[in-house]
Amino acid sequence: MMWEQEHFLWNRKWLWILMILGMGLLLSYLQPLQLSEGGEVTFLSMLAVCMAGYFFGGWTGLLTALVFGCIKFLLRNVNDSDNVVAELFDYILGYGLLGFGGFLSHKKGGLQMGYLLAVALRYIESTWNCSYFYDETIRYSLVYSSYICVEMLVTLLILFIPQVREAIEHLKHVATHAYEEDLDTF
Repeated sequence: MMWEQEHFLWNRKWLWILMILGMGLLLSYLQPLQLSEGGEVTFLSMLAVCMAGYFFGGWTGLLTALVFGCIKFLLRNVNDSDNVVAELFDYILGYGLLGFGGFLSHKKGGLQMGYLLAVALRYIESTWNCSYFYDETIRYSLVYSSYICVEMLVTLLILFIPQVREAIEHLKHVATHAYEEDLDTF
């Protein structure tokens, strides 16, 4: 049976993308801070979405992030919505921009740099969305969208822990390389 094989998780792109999507969705519901008008600080959900791009490159990351945004849009509370077009942009485009971090995955420090790029793009989109669709001032939109920056800072602090980076590198190795009998080579 396939589950009994030692190398079931090794180099299975589709399985890793499904796990990343599931983990991102699960983490997106862990919200230590939630704003009254819809913004929320989650526990590492943006990092989880960025992992697909870090593991498999920009195009896969972009597609995974767009799928994540579509799923989040479909799971949202319909009764809270006054402006569906704004939410379409905020969910699908906003979360979809998280995939752009994968285009920096091949560089030294690619995880942190890619995450910063992705979150910066999402922050810009959220600020624009708030200003354009809800007729808020740019100043208000910049301040309101800063909940994204709070999550980014917490995530970056966690990424500075060497054991966390090492664990992520090991997961990337498992996701992108063939199974090795001698695991000491990593």
